[in-house]
Amino acid sequence: MKIHAVPVRDDNYAYILQSSVDGAAVFVDPYDVPAVSDAASKLGITKVVGLLTTHHHHDHSGGNDAFATAYPNTPIYGGSAQIPALTKQLVDGDTLTLLQGITITCLATPCHTQDHLCYHVSSAGKQGVFTGDTLFVSGCGRFFEGTPHEMLAAMDKLASLPKETVVYCGHEYTRSNAAFSAAVLPSNEEAIAKLVHNLKNGQQTTTGVYTIGDEKRHNPFMRCRDAVVREKVAQLTGENVDGDVEVMRLLRELKNAGTVKANI
Repeated sequence: MKIHAVPVRDDNYAYILQSSVDGAAVFVDPYDVPAVSDAASKLGITKVVGLLTTHHHHDHSGGNDAFATAYPNTPIYGGSAQIPALTKQLVDGDTLTLLQGITITCLATPCHTQDHLCYHVSSAGKQGVFTGDTLFVSGCGRFFEGTPHEMLAAMDKLASLPKETVVYCGHEYTRSNAAFSAAVLPSNEEAIAKLVHNLKNGQQTTTGVYTIGDEKRHNPFMRCRDAVVREKVAQLTGENVDGDVEVMRLLRELKNAGTVKANI
């Protein structure tokens, strides 16, 4: 199994998931189909067998119609009828065997949008997860169509994946996320210190670098049940924080406000 990130727009990532058995590929959120197709061609890929859409927002699904034209009769998967050119609607727990040697499992993570799916992929001991706009490196997506309770459930679902699962997210938001996380998490914690160090030393691309195990350490949105995070949120907001869902709500509000951040 090989996973190739293709930068599109200003900060989005599309992906090419490729079988190591026969070289066939699936595209993930190919907003710019010519760019993704060109990347695939340069990799020697001649067979594209499907498209996985994480959610209906245009910067993720906006290439679906162009894909349907460029790759006729090739299935397009997603979580709702809002997905352009959809040919197969998926639900939580569905598994796909589009590529030889790779199992794709659909994980419903409604909140950012109600049709949001993450895709866990595994092959010969290697594991990855395409998280779209649900999970970012050291952050999470805004709650455009959902609730703090739903995002907490989404974080729990992703946190339950094997710790070595590599995270492939939908945007390169890590510098902003890390600035927030470094202001919320204790500065002496190794994981957030390492992330900040990497960014300060020129790390530009963070997708495909960090794992679920890393996120459980350097991502406050995955640590809503952590007393350290709860106490910091209470301190920053001046509120009596009652429960894990409330921690999630307040963390998102603090991040949205943009006033809590470390200098990185």
